[in-house]
Amino acid sequence: MDLHYVLPTPSDEVLEVFEKKIKYRFNDRARAREALQAAAGFNGDGNKDLALIGDAILRLVIVNYGYTQNYTKGYISNVITEKANNAYLAKQGFALEINNFVVRNNSQPTVGRKVMAATMEAIVGAVFLDCDQQIAPCVDVMAALGIFSPE
Repeated sequence: MDLHYVLPTPSDEVLEVFEKKIKYRFNDRARAREALQAAAGFNGDGNKDLALIGDAILRLVIVNYGYTQNYTKGYISNVITEKANNAYLAKQGFALEINNFVVRNNSQPTVGRKVMAATMEAIVGAVFLDCDQQIAPCVDVMAALGIFSPE
């Protein structure tokens, strides 16, 4: 993976702290660095591609769990609405202080809710790709992030 960013990326020391927080060690830290890149004009799409993957994985995990538990479609849909929305994802990200790891440009003095939500999804997407597309590590990271944990 050959990604080029205008903004500096987190150091290995910073990534170690981040990995402890999400309870996952990346095999390819470029994925972690991409997940933490906020989209910002000259910095390209940042983590948006990973966020798209992460959003799909989040929904897949919830639907699969609901299916295996014989929950109704309505109940599963309600869980998706509750756990996979930007407000909830942002709230969890700020509670875990993930904003301290997000790379943003100087015109972004703080991490906004949309950026935080996208970063939370991007983290899940990065884990999915990093672990050779296995779902179990994603579920573990989702639990560590407080996004979703099977009961």
